[in-house]
Amino acid sequence: MIVIRTIAITAVLLALAPSPASACSLCAGSFRSKQTLRMHFASAKVVLYGQLKNPRFDPATDKGTTDFSIRGILKDNPARANRVALTLPQYLPVIGDTPPDCLLFCGVVDGVLDPTHIFTAPAAVVEYVKAAVTCDDTDPAKKLGFFFKYLDAADPRIAEDAFLEFARASDSEILKAAGQLDPVKVRKLLTDPTTPIDRLGVFALLLGMSGTPDDAAFLAKMVKESPLSDRASAAFGGLLAGYILLTPKDGWAFTAAIVADEKRGYAERLSAIGTIRFFQATRPIACKPEVLACYAALLPHGDLADQAIEDLQRWGYWDLTTEVLAQYGKPTHAAPLVRRSILRYALTCPNDSARQFVATVRQSDPKLVQDVETMLAQFAPALQKPNPK
Repeated sequence: MIVIRTIAITAVLLALAPSPASACSLCAGSFRSKQTLRMHFASAKVVLYGQLKNPRFDPATDKGTTDFSIRGILKDNPARANRVALTLPQYLPVIGDTPPDCLLFCGVVDGVLDPTHIFTAPAAVVEYVKAAVTCDDTDPAKKLGFFFKYLDAADPRIAEDAFLEFARASDSEILKAAGQLDPVKVRKLLTDPTTPIDRLGVFALLLGMSGTPDDAAFLAKMVKESPLSDRASAAFGGLLAGYILLTPKDGWAFTAAIVADEKRGYAERLSAIGTIRFFQATRPIACKPEVLACYAALLPHGDLADQAIEDLQRWGYWDLTTEVLAQYGKPTHAAPLVRRSILRYALTCPNDSARQFVATVRQSDPKLVQDVETMLAQFAPALQKPNPK
């Protein structure tokens, strides 16, 4: 048995605990910083499953070692040298009911195995990983269809990893998987009080993609309850997206009313803006009239007007130019952030009214115009040039 020379084990998860649970724009939490088991597998040179045995702690050095008995090989490299056991340079206690079965991911440094991650892995997890790594990223519908089957897996690590695959998928990839979804399962996940709160937004979106009129009524009840429950509040953007998908007319009218209602919580209105952005990104042509209607309702409200103005400028939506420019000079829109967003919009808008607006502001506040022009020249996309003076 050979001791691995490095102590670069960066994550040891011998006891499962809930973790804060995004390429998906409607996800809550910090999914962009988390890796799926497939990602760990792809980056590793060697992947082994086996058992932890004989942990030894040295009180003199406050360090220790643990034996790892190899029971199977998912991915191999000559650096393993056909060994059937390794010694990990870390004390990993196996006490009482602690599961000894683990997956070990290793890199190779100078021809020597370098353990990077070790996860608790009963047989079900091992079989799941074996199947998961065969999924093809070029076929997102089939890939997410595979992971959908495991969203309610009995093993929490499998369920978490399957959800993470959805959370890291793009909005367009998730929409392609609509035909793979079972609304009965999704609704069960949404109503299960043990479902982690940071997964509810994605599940609401999946229900909107696959549900029935009854599901539309279910989502409507959740987004319209007053006050919102903590779970509905955390998943509000996804719930709203699901509601719109199932009942577009009512859903869009409700969304426009939310963003225009300053009595609602700031976070709730910001979540609604996130939903609007989701539809603009995934259905820009079909949903443009509804997006414009929502932002027309939002523009008169100075606390969030800059969010709408920046989006309209970035998307090149000049349909609301009159409404955008009309906000300049209002006491409710006097914050520098809002005034600059209106001026950036005007400087990039091709309409004559925007050019005339810029000329007027240049006379009254030439420094502000110059500052915004300088910023645009440095940071604006190449296709969005300021209007000539």
